[in-house]
Amino acid sequence: MAASRCRYFLRCAGLNMPRPRQNFMEIHHEIFFSQCRQLSFYKFSTKNFKLTRSTCLLGSLITIGSTATIAGISWSRSVYKRASSALDGSLGIGLAQSSSVLLPGVSFIQAREVEHITRQTDTTGLKLTLYQYQVCPFCCKVRAFLDYHGLSYNIVEVDPIFRKEIKFSEYRKVPILVYEGPEEDDQVQMNDSSVIISALKSFLVADNKDLRQIVTFFPKIESQSGGWMSRKVVEYANRHEIMLGIPGRTKEMKRERKWRIWVDDVLVHNLPPNIYRTWKEAVQAFSYIAEKANFNSWEKYVIQYVGALGMYFVSKKLKKKYNLPDDVRSSLYNAANDWMKSVGNKDFHGGVEPNMADLAVYGVLSSIEGLDAFNDMVSETNIGPWYHRTKDAVVNHRGAK
Repeated sequence: MAASRCRYFLRCAGLNMPRPRQNFMEIHHEIFFSQCRQLSFYKFSTKNFKLTRSTCLLGSLITIGSTATIAGISWSRSVYKRASSALDGSLGIGLAQSSSVLLPGVSFIQAREVEHITRQTDTTGLKLTLYQYQVCPFCCKVRAFLDYHGLSYNIVEVDPIFRKEIKFSEYRKVPILVYEGPEEDDQVQMNDSSVIISALKSFLVADNKDLRQIVTFFPKIESQSGGWMSRKVVEYANRHEIMLGIPGRTKEMKRERKWRIWVDDVLVHNLPPNIYRTWKEAVQAFSYIAEKANFNSWEKYVIQYVGALGMYFVSKKLKKKYNLPDDVRSSLYNAANDWMKSVGNKDFHGGVEPNMADLAVYGVLSSIEGLDAFNDMVSETNIGPWYHRTKDAVVNHRGAK
């Protein structure tokens, strides 16, 4: 009874159900999609197909292996993107910057981990929070300035992929420095590393100690690029200026400004092609990055190799983009030599004490201290003694007043 019902429904569906006495494996399956079209499959037979235990095991292994491979590739890709995001704007790959903004009544999120840097030398009363990536040259440049001047500040390490710590900000890069004043709405966000340093230096030397007003001296200027692929171009006025409220600049100030611009436009661009120059150096750099950033043990392992492989090839494009020679080490050495010519016979570019150009160069180079590129630069040029003198001045907060 059940078999006849099954054959009845199959006939209604357009399928011919073989009789029980017929050999099912020796006939054609007929499937009708219309009254005039018919498809026939090849004949199945026990000679052509054998379902054995070994066949099932092999199929299972292939399925599990394929699934694991796809999952591994997807996970590795996500981790690599996370590492690349950590480098974006950090090692000279993405250098877009943003101007300072006032944030009345902004609600900052509570970061899971905040490091408090408290200096007894700080007499400014500024409440500062730095949102950063530990290995970012621009972040290192800001930290060098803060440490040299003996300022107290909080550090929030930003998760490179989700960036929940800077959810409050439309600007999605680091460094971000937030000043929180005594009043509830007295809050200022500064984004560009050079703007941050210029604004804080202006605050330290100016008679008017109003940081809210000082940051307005660094306005954002937007324009439109030409060509058929027109895009918005953002520049920031006075990024490398100290706003003293008086016209003109001294010769020393012009010279200091020139080399601060050189750090952002020349020195930083030499880092990625040099630290990813070879496969070995790429693995070394990503091992250092993984150790310093917020990654778990498995992600650190993947970053060392997947990230290194990706950046090894990206560095080749960066070399072409920044018009560097095939021997990228020579470009790094030339940059170090140019800087030391500017320093001359003095202890520092600023004379007896570091100026902002000294701190900028030191901050950027400190992000690669210990890597082969840094060690080769120190051994092949005479930048080493200057670097260690500047490091000593920063660590001991010799710019504090």
